[in-house]
Amino acid sequence: MKLLVCDDDISTIDVIQSQLDCAKLGISKIFRAYNGVMAKEIIDREEPDLILCDIEMPLSDGIDVLKYAYEKDPDIEFSFLTCYESFEYARIAIQYGATRYLTKPFDMEEVRITIQEMIANVSRKKLISKAKPQSQYDSLMSSIFRQACDGLLGSSREIVDAGLRANDVDFTADSIWRIVFTCSDMTDAIRKTWDKDLLLFTLSHLHDEALLDYVGSAHTVVNSDDRFLWCFCFLKGEIDDETIRGRTEQLIRFAEQNTSLSPVALISEPFRFYEATAVVCDLYEKMRKLRYYSGKIFFNDEEHHTADSEAIRLNENQILWYLKKRDEEGFREYIRHRIDNTLDTSENLDLFRKELVNIFVTHFRDNGLSSNIIFMDPSIIALDEKADTGKKAFMDYAMGLFSVQQAKLREAVDSEDIITRARKFIEENYRENIDRNDVAAVTFVTPNYLSKLFKNSMGMNLREYINELRVAEAKRLLLSTSMTVSEIASYVGYYNISYFSTIFHKMVGSSPFDWRNGKGGNDEQVA
Repeated sequence: MKLLVCDDDISTIDVIQSQLDCAKLGISKIFRAYNGVMAKEIIDREEPDLILCDIEMPLSDGIDVLKYAYEKDPDIEFSFLTCYESFEYARIAIQYGATRYLTKPFDMEEVRITIQEMIANVSRKKLISKAKPQSQYDSLMSSIFRQACDGLLGSSREIVDAGLRANDVDFTADSIWRIVFTCSDMTDAIRKTWDKDLLLFTLSHLHDEALLDYVGSAHTVVNSDDRFLWCFCFLKGEIDDETIRGRTEQLIRFAEQNTSLSPVALISEPFRFYEATAVVCDLYEKMRKLRYYSGKIFFNDEEHHTADSEAIRLNENQILWYLKKRDEEGFREYIRHRIDNTLDTSENLDLFRKELVNIFVTHFRDNGLSSNIIFMDPSIIALDEKADTGKKAFMDYAMGLFSVQQAKLREAVDSEDIITRARKFIEENYRENIDRNDVAAVTFVTPNYLSKLFKNSMGMNLREYINELRVAEAKRLLLSTSMTVSEIASYVGYYNISYFSTIFHKMVGSSPFDWRNGKGGNDEQVA
């Protein structure tokens, strides 16, 4: 992917170029333009896939660049970066299919998410543009396979055959198929800021590509819950075990390299298509015991040797009850009883650990707490390294999780305490380049939960509050010091004077220069 960043403020381009992880995003090159004419020349010469563009620029503004790019290639992904909130600009952006309309000052996380969304849109467009008949085929086949999974096609040979004939497909109810069923824990991927819908889209295409060498997602049915992604990929014909294992190993390798997912796979024996519903139900039941064996491959007709793992399965509701009641002794006795019945092997203890962590992740999310508490707490990190070395080490790890959960929950029970800590952190650090993720990290809640809580409590969002503190300090410095406006802007946390001036004017009603000279606004000033 090639990215063009166009802005007459050079420092804005510098920030974006220096802070974007291009290799991770799949961006091969970034082009720079400082006005609309220069941007059009680069569009002609380099044919970028993605464009981030300011609106107010010399020679030719961002709206002209958007229209020019759209006429050259409607599939170019375009987003605006602007200091101006204008309904007319937003209307034009929507008309020409711009992905986002970001108002300065923006944070880099917003820019990264925007670019990730633009890249996903380019990928979708390329798949769709290859051939309209393919998209129609994909839609038809995925619908048939989903109906087969859900039992909507029926279970008798005659009824299924009638349904297939009605859809004019090239196989019958007696056709031989196999299913590769995968289950992927999304916890790590979501923690690394993957979007769930993007994961669903990517994984469905990975299944078709790795297992069938097909570019699309015609043969894969994808479902999800709050934690797991479930994919059923239908493979037609008598495929031998060695071949299907090799393809499945490739699928798992692709998923681990590209999505932070490590699926466990369960492969069906050959079946006739009218038996699909029964096969899917059986696979679901088997996967319940296997879903924590990340990266492993199982065949449905094999003995899975899961008797020991079944014996150590945790009762999620029981553990959630202990957490809710803060019953440390009850939790301790339950865990001790379960691990006393566990074979003392690192494999079983590791499986046990994954189940326990997932239960805690669920509990944290249900209570608006960040699941990063598990992964970032130093004491948990130290205990985690030894958790699969023996039963005592695992017991220490489990009780460590319980202690962290109780401590963080107590801190988060009183929403006023969260707001107090958030305000204290902001007031001490507003001169730095902080955003809601930084504030959420010190309040031990998710960014979305913090934003909602802060808005309800303070009547403004976090960014507005940070700007309010910065502008208040700037007003004081404008009156009490001889610092230049540029120096003051930098001191209070704005590293671009145009950003500072825009925010100042919006909040005060005049520019910093006019306000210092007593020429603007109705703000009370010291004589």
